[in-house]
Amino acid sequence: MNCKNCQSNLRTDFTYCPDCGAKVIRNRLTVKNLINDATERFFNVDNTFLKTFKHLFTKPDKVIGGYINGVRKKYLNPISYFTIALTFGGLFVYVYTEFFPEALDFDFRYENSSSLTEAEKFGQDFQKKWNTYLFKYQSLFYMAMLPFLALISRLVFINKKQFNLSEHFIINIYAYSHLSIIINIIYMLILWNSKLLYYVSMFNLVFQIGYFTRVFYKLYNLTIKQTILKLLLFLVLFAAICTLMMIIIGVVYIALFTDTFKK
Repeated sequence: MNCKNCQSNLRTDFTYCPDCGAKVIRNRLTVKNLINDATERFFNVDNTFLKTFKHLFTKPDKVIGGYINGVRKKYLNPISYFTIALTFGGLFVYVYTEFFPEALDFDFRYENSSSLTEAEKFGQDFQKKWNTYLFKYQSLFYMAMLPFLALISRLVFINKKQFNLSEHFIINIYAYSHLSIIINIIYMLILWNSKLLYYVSMFNLVFQIGYFTRVFYKLYNLTIKQTILKLLLFLVLFAAICTLMMIIIGVVYIALFTDTFKK
């Protein structure tokens, strides 16, 4: 018999192909073996996704540094992990759109909106739209931010030659994907409570900064003092870029969605 994936000759008692590692399939598809296959892929003890997810918490330097240094089978590669993160992001958008369309309005913050000035009402309206777009298109936002994050982290560690710009891109893909998976799972669990969702989203930035700090602390084997200095430098550069982006977004919003310039 031949392997259905690489066409290599197989002995009849083989369970896996010795050339490509694919499992030998002898039976036709049924609901039972589909369920078994899904369970084996995603929930078995040796599953690379679960192992990657767990170890990005406990030892991110082993996962990310290992991949950069050539360990390619032990953990899920960054592109596959990022794809899973995008899937969770899409699932969150679907659940939010179909079942909790009012969850992102955060109306509890605007109870006294009747006494606001025109400028405050404009800011309120802009913030509500920004919240909606940020949640709804978070995957696109992450993808757009990755090159900037890689560049910023490389500039922060410009005095250290351990990782080049491409490797910083891999570091940020792993870290951002991991955070995206976690936060989207949390978001889906609390979508029913708009107030709780708002406060969790506010804490999200602190969580991201803390996790990125831990990742670079482990990868570069930094001291506490070095970590604090690098973190401050990162925050300054990140704040500068975010401020510039917010100004651009604000100007585009005013130009396209309001009649301010006409007046």
